[in-house]
Amino acid sequence: MSPWRWLFRLLSHAICSADEALVASLLADVASLQRFLQAREVDLNRRLQQLADESPSTDPDAVNAKATGRSKSAAAKAHKRAKAAADAPRLKDEMDAGRLSGEHLDAFAAAVAELAAHLRPALLALQGELAAEAGARGLTVEQFRAHLRAVVRGIEADDGQHRLTQQRRRTGLRVWTDKDTGMGRISGQFDPETFMFLQQRIADQLEARFRQDRPADCPDDPLLAQDWLRAHALVDLLSGLGGGIGRPEVIIVIDQATYEHGRHARSRVDCGPGIDLPIDVIRGIGGRARFVPTVVDRHGVVVRQGRSVPTYEQICEALLQPVELDLGRSRRHADRHQRRALRAMYRTCAVPGCERHISITQPHHIDHWTDGGLTDLDRLLPLCKHHHDRLHAEGWDVQLRCDRSLVVRRGGAVIMSTGPPCEQWA
Repeated sequence: MSPWRWLFRLLSHAICSADEALVASLLADVASLQRFLQAREVDLNRRLQQLADESPSTDPDAVNAKATGRSKSAAAKAHKRAKAAADAPRLKDEMDAGRLSGEHLDAFAAAVAELAAHLRPALLALQGELAAEAGARGLTVEQFRAHLRAVVRGIEADDGQHRLTQQRRRTGLRVWTDKDTGMGRISGQFDPETFMFLQQRIADQLEARFRQDRPADCPDDPLLAQDWLRAHALVDLLSGLGGGIGRPEVIIVIDQATYEHGRHARSRVDCGPGIDLPIDVIRGIGGRARFVPTVVDRHGVVVRQGRSVPTYEQICEALLQPVELDLGRSRRHADRHQRRALRAMYRTCAVPGCERHISITQPHHIDHWTDGGLTDLDRLLPLCKHHHDRLHAEGWDVQLRCDRSLVVRRGGAVIMSTGPPCEQWA
């Protein structure tokens, strides 16, 4: 469809009288038009660079910033995207067609940059296949990034060991005072293994802060309040006020075949939101950790879980005496065994399309506790705060089938549905 067609549809419909199907269709047109405009911006910035090459007095970033009213740093990012498009013309073609966005191009450029120089041509050679697949399947930017990580891992052929070495070398922290605001600033980047433990320690202390009374200085806005509490959680840890010492408990989900033999086509590996580690590193962490053996069926539903054991060799023995995953009315909140079982089944919030990681969800009772609901595993569903609040505010009726397929109704009408949890790992 041409951009004029998208624009005509947007201008020819009365939004105030549009039904759900028309709103969804017009939103898709908006997204396609935005992608097309991003592609035109790329073309304009590439031409601006050509003019700068012809005339040294032309500063592309300054011209861009003045014309658009953006900062020079934002203009520099637009210029960087234009350079990336020159190396990835097939992704640019998908942008022209309104199927991929500038963020998809940024993700591809970042994946190329992460590779060693001699390996970059291999990924660039795959751009046509990757662009066509992402456009045809309608992959979100996050899904495209995940797919790129798998492709890059195959190109590196060392399961990311070289990349992790480089990430460890690039770990660093800056501390300074902002001259304009007088506020102290901290900026850091950490290799995935280090960050996995640091992030969990801050999350644990943040949870402790949430359980306390809110100080008077805490903002009222929920998002700002969370940032405020997270900052003070870090201060607590640096001041020695945080609970516990040493490394915090982190949960790594990995299937038996991958742990023993390496990655395969149906590997199930999750170290946390956006964290990707080589299997050998995970094995090393496992050597200092405890193992929780869990059995899932073909739908990805937990059917048995053993107690935690200190060695990998003990997992079969642990499964002979499984832990209790159904607590009935004896306990209102899910216990650690149930939380671990949910973590083994799901990667994200259970609501279809939500990409919030399972680690920041809370187990929700399908049958409300106040209405006599049971704290049994087959009646618990991991929901992020946003969708948990919507469920209660909008009166969602949630049906969870035996294979944990989900159907959500509002006012008797189905508003969303999804298959069993194994689909989150596809």
